[in-house]
Amino acid sequence: MKRSDFIKSLGLGASGIIIPNNTLLNYQNIKIYDNYIRGLQHYKYKKLKNEIKEGDALILKREPTNLYDRFAIQLYYKEFKLGYVAAYENIVLANMLDNQVELQCYISQHNKTADIFHCLSVQVFSKLIVPTQEFIKELLTHKPADDLEDIYRKGLI
Repeated sequence: MKRSDFIKSLGLGASGIIIPNNTLLNYQNIKIYDNYIRGLQHYKYKKLKNEIKEGDALILKREPTNLYDRFAIQLYYKEFKLGYVAAYENIVLANMLDNQVELQCYISQHNKTADIFHCLSVQVFSKLIVPTQEFIKELLTHKPADDLEDIYRKGLI
């Protein structure tokens, strides 16, 4: 694989990383957060308690104007606010959301008989870019980059 093909396969663009439609790179969901929802007692949980089930998707919404926590992240089930991501754990997720990182949130545990502070938990996932086996095989079957002609410096690309 030529160095230019390698760079193109990574999809490095001027505005960031873009994954091209090819068989060299793929996505893998990784769990980056797992904890109970905070503030259930103040919002719509009691009304929705029998409708909500494990695996349901939730919506993460930033609330940067929150008076008590500038990294606040609200959790919504459909159009109903359930509560918040814990204030002592939300800074990284808030920064990711502020930078348009796509995150998925799902209900991971719903125990209707537990107390209000431990009855509903969520998991948040992000996509990790990973090489496919084809990509690894392609890299291993060619010369190291140092042994290739430096076409970039010669102005050939």
